[in-house]
Amino acid sequence: MVYFVLLFLEIAILFLLSRKMSKTLSKFMSINFLSFLFLPGVIVHELSHLLMSVILFVPVGDMEFTPKISSNGIKLGSVEIAKTDPIRRSIIGFAPVFVGLMIVVSIVYLFTSNILFFKDRDIYILIVVVLGIIYILFAISNTMFSSSRDMEGTLEILITLLILFAAAYILGFRPELSFIEKLFTKEFIEVIRKSAIFLLAPIVIDIVLLGLIRAFKIE
Repeated sequence: MVYFVLLFLEIAILFLLSRKMSKTLSKFMSINFLSFLFLPGVIVHELSHLLMSVILFVPVGDMEFTPKISSNGIKLGSVEIAKTDPIRRSIIGFAPVFVGLMIVVSIVYLFTSNILFFKDRDIYILIVVVLGIIYILFAISNTMFSSSRDMEGTLEILITLLILFAAAYILGFRPELSFIEKLFTKEFIEVIRKSAIFLLAPIVIDIVLLGLIRAFKIE
């Protein structure tokens, strides 16, 4: 249970850091440089929307990978999605978060699992690999969160579900929760534990970069 709470807390922290990072960088970097800097993350983000739309049979239109500065920070790319029901819209909106988390955790897992292999390589190769991983984690973790437009209708769905669950509980419809216990196997809990640990990597990267920017007064 502790790792579940830690994982959700880390996701919330990463969300706040990503918003802070975008606003901070937009103060002294050109929009063209930002486009280049975040390009890997923007591609993953928009392709996540696109692929989920295709899976859910929702028509899509043009796709852009150019960020635009707005009052809320930076709008990183876009993909046109046809109007659909709130449920499919919410799933499509959340897609980049799920995909981004999977990629971030997988990258850190693969690197740490093969650390001995990299140690046996040339020091310069190790440095390049580490810097490459830091950059990819930075780009993806700071672009994977959905915008307010992506999440249109999600709040209404959550409120509706809460009302339905509350009404069912009051009326005495209380299904057995034993199936939930079966989901919490040792393997599943281990995945959550490792995810919580590995997700610290992009958090540390953002904190260090923001600290350096503030220390050198780049803003």
